Amino acid sequence: MKPNETGKSVPEISLRVEALQFKIGLISILKNIQFEVRKGEAVALLGPNGSGKSTLLKCLAGLLPHAGNTEVLGARSRKDPVRKRKLGYLGHETFLYSKLSARENLQFYSQLYEIEPNIDAILEEYRLLESSSQLVETFSRGMKQRLALARTLLSSPELLLLDEPFTGLDQQGSRWLEKKILEQKGTVTMLIATHDLERSCEIADKLLILKSGRQMFFGAPAEIDSGIHDFYRIRTS
Repeated sequence: MKPNETGKSVPEISLRVEALQFKIGLISILKNIQFEVRKGEAVALLGPNGSGKSTLLKCLAGLLPHAGNTEVLGARSRKDPVRKRKLGYLGHETFLYSKLSARENLQFYSQLYEIEPNIDAILEEYRLLESSSQLVETFSRGMKQRLALARTLLSSPELLLLDEPFTGLDQQGSRWLEKKILEQKGTVTMLIATHDLERSCEIADKLLILKSGRQMFFGAPAEIDSGIHDFYRIRTS
């Protein structure tokens, strides 16, 4: 925590993005993205399909080279080991091994992270204990999503990048995930790509709206005078 101009302590910056750009050949996918996120804040990443949400998360996760400056948990290089160790990324790919069981997947990642978590407790928390010996290839979409989230949180990351984490979850699973996200707020910094506008306003401290790779809005839900649907439509039409 650092004191602000009034002498009060404010959370440090966990994520700083300055003039981020990403191109494929001559085609610009992301153009001049710029924002800051403080420690413990949750940001909802909004925008229509093709707006660049997934690409932005991959850039921040260090999976794609890009122009501009990004500072993630104090690290500027996307190959910085500190950045990799403290960052959790959940994309459309689960990064699970389909020929291994749920337990074996968590054991593998525990060894990779050099940690010794209580795997039984984790499997029970994610409602996978009874299926822990099944091969992941037999899992439903929702079960894979829960296991992928367990993998992502296994190392207790300080920054979470979640790409449409509610996809594939039933109503009960969605409520459980929303509760999990709210539990992390205040301690873990999160950037969550989603199409659910109402949920965004409920769980996020800030909204980041993209359209065709451009940043159309970054601010708190309280800054929106009209309803979120009208505001979003105007920014993305």
